[in-house]
Amino acid sequence: MLKLLLDKKEFMMKKQIPLSFTIIIVLIWSLPALSTDIYLPSMPSMAKYFDTTLSEIQYTIFFYTAGFSIGALFFGPMSDRFGRKPIILISLVIAAISALFTTFSTSLTILFFARLVQGIALAGVGSTMRAVTKDICPDKESMATFGAILGIAIPIANAVAPIIGGYIESYLNWRVSFGVVLIYTIVFLLYAYFKLPETNHERLESSIKNLLHDYKDVITNKVFFRYNAITAFALCSLYAYLTISPKILQVKVGLTPEQFGYSNLLVSISLILSSYINSKLLPTHGIDNMLRFGAKMLGVSGVIFLIIGIFSWYNLYIILFALFILVFGCGFIFPTASAGGLSLFATRAGTAGAIYGCIQMLGGSAGSAFITLITREHFDPLIGLGLFIIIQSLIGTILGSQLIKLNNSHSM
Repeated sequence: MLKLLLDKKEFMMKKQIPLSFTIIIVLIWSLPALSTDIYLPSMPSMAKYFDTTLSEIQYTIFFYTAGFSIGALFFGPMSDRFGRKPIILISLVIAAISALFTTFSTSLTILFFARLVQGIALAGVGSTMRAVTKDICPDKESMATFGAILGIAIPIANAVAPIIGGYIESYLNWRVSFGVVLIYTIVFLLYAYFKLPETNHERLESSIKNLLHDYKDVITNKVFFRYNAITAFALCSLYAYLTISPKILQVKVGLTPEQFGYSNLLVSISLILSSYINSKLLPTHGIDNMLRFGAKMLGVSGVIFLIIGIFSWYNLYIILFALFILVFGCGFIFPTASAGGLSLFATRAGTAGAIYGCIQMLGGSAGSAFITLITREHFDPLIGLGLFIIIQSLIGTILGSQLIKLNNSHSM
């Protein structure tokens, strides 16, 4: 019965997605973020354990996002040809093995390598689940609306991760945080094997040799590239902040691991609020206008971070206000740009999702690597963060305006 409900034509007739399947998508899609968020409160203690600097530990985020970029290119197109479920299963198996290695790492080399492989594996989950939404939604508006719903639900699930991580750090140790990721992965591996239905009923029959041609068709699409680039710049800004957040809030401001975990609730609140507003405004204002507005909000947060850094105002409430504005802007960008980009390709959603995920996470890697290099020096990281976000905002606003012109010209 569930498989029948998941047939695309059935969805188009009902114009809604079953609640049970929505919950499963939320929980599985939360896994990539969980693997990063849960151990953020433990970064200072990990630096002590490995007898290194906090900046070195920050590279665990860089290796993860770099791996995610690599994996996205591989797994997405495979799901177009072999189905979504097999790729999700393979991804979860590799993710479980890598989570085991991160849990019992005894050196930074092992930890970095395990995080790289974990990123590659979870890209299979992220990019394939993005293609699943394309399978079950009839048009880009419904995709954007469903994305906005996920934008409300997923932050609630992800908000628990740093809170749990904070208590784990206070009462246990950092290895337990990675152990939780391992258990979470195994649980959904078992669910996916026994219960997850296949949603790709229009598989490509072309040989794998045509993969490069598929990549070319997708990446050279001017509209798709702009949607993808806006997301990459937004994620670049967000990951830059996440990477240095333990240093800012725990080292500079002096929050405990538990307090740091609770501070991340603000990210969820901001995403929920912006996603809700986005879902209400989309039908009347359109995707491209919402994207441009989100890009402008990034600029506002960048200015605030810059001012904090210039005057060394390491005040918790000012920093959290700037974070709220940053995430608020991202909430208008992530689901909307994804829907706009993937809706352009009917039979290559997996390939489009792969390229989308790759470029998006390259943005995240760039943001993480940039801010880590800055924090290795004596330059105030918030000054660098502010300038960095302002640049991303300007580029995103320009791309949003170009999308409005391109889509208007196509509709004429």
